[in-house]
Amino acid sequence: MQSALKSVRLLIGLVLFGWVLTLAPATTTALVPAQAGFQTYINARFGYRLAYPADFTPQGESDNGDGQVFTGRDEAELRVWGGYNVLRETPASALREELRRCAENQRQVTYRTVGKGFFVVSGYESDGTRIFYLKKIVRPSLQAGFEFVYPASRRARYDREVGVIANSLRLPAR
Repeated sequence: MQSALKSVRLLIGLVLFGWVLTLAPATTTALVPAQAGFQTYINARFGYRLAYPADFTPQGESDNGDGQVFTGRDEAELRVWGGYNVLRETPASALREELRRCAENQRQVTYRTVGKGFFVVSGYESDGTRIFYLKKIVRPSLQAGFEFVYPASRRARYDREVGVIANSLRLPAR
């Protein structure tokens, strides 16, 4: 009885602390903290990682191995990518360039911020029916980012999930 009780306590402890063994695409098995309802994607080429909703379908690595697209059943889409910082962008200069692209594509920007090593821009697509959220980590040698686009009608779900995704984005220490 004591042994069974210890096993149950250990299992509960593992679940509460959120540690699970995850097999990420194109990587080896790694012990990673998991968020309920999310899977972990680790990019083998650039080493960045992030959580994505478990009910999204990975579409496969891009031909050059820099990222992947994940699709939801309700027309939500998560694009992730990494690359070398060949233009020597800073977070501020990368944000300016993204804002230029937003204006060019007639996106309505409702939020923007730049921090130490990253920037975020968010708002509505030109027709107002879809929300976009883009975060990019910018380092002197590498960059990694994601863009999550989802129906405004599904905002209650995806506004919560975009926070988990944004907080999970990591580049390896190099």
